[in-house]
Amino acid sequence: LTWARFGNLRAVQNLRALEVGTSRRMSSHLPGIQQNIQALKRKTMIIWMFQVCEEQKCEEEVFPLAVHYLDSYLSRHAVRDSMLQLLGVVTMLLASKMREMVPLTASKLCIYTDFSISLPEILQFEVSLVSRLDWCLASVLPSDFLEPILHTLSFLQAQHLPNVRRHVHSYVALATIGELHNKSFDFLPSTLACACVSTATQRLNLVDSPDSLLKFLANLLVIDLVRIMFTVSLSTAVENTGFVMKKSLTETKLYKNNSNISHR
Repeated sequence: LTWARFGNLRAVQNLRALEVGTSRRMSSHLPGIQQNIQALKRKTMIIWMFQVCEEQKCEEEVFPLAVHYLDSYLSRHAVRDSMLQLLGVVTMLLASKMREMVPLTASKLCIYTDFSISLPEILQFEVSLVSRLDWCLASVLPSDFLEPILHTLSFLQAQHLPNVRRHVHSYVALATIGELHNKSFDFLPSTLACACVSTATQRLNLVDSPDSLLKFLANLLVIDLVRIMFTVSLSTAVENTGFVMKKSLTETKLYKNNSNISHR
């Protein structure tokens, strides 16, 4: 670990221990329990959730955490089509409360549904959702590994860190949407964090030996190197970033105009 600043190793080790107990493996495929919600509907929903978070300038962690709650719920409980948007709204509300100093409000989220979901419905389902998730809301995200990892990489200069962070958060968002990996592939947050950091430093031409960096990160987080080789997929999918990240709510109006997936 010749690149490492060893003071950050404990933080990485603690996160690794926590993610095993608190994080469901991230994946874009749906469990067999869902008879009505197909993968395309899930993806449409989470793109809408991403757009809401972007327009509200939420912290970077809010969107991935909201999708984590959504997928955790979908993995345990069958959901009707008419309930999917309500689930998305409440998971954003909870994620914002967990990760922001000034969280989103239920009344503001009502506006994004074009008032097809009422304030009492949101508040009532919020209680139901946290109960069905066993009140396990403190989850480890890929972005939680970002700062500890960056501080182990002594070759990164301070002026490059903002760009690296921006790239990594973009890749995490794309992976959360499902743009960057095969639908049958699942992975822990630490695995995605390694891949995103490696890809960001390569795209910004900040590392001389990408293979050495990948091996270093695999050793640092005690991850099978094979499981982070999907970084190649990350690199080839980066060109899609502009399409996914720049779509505005006014361009799509996904849940305002599509009667097939509207709440009512």
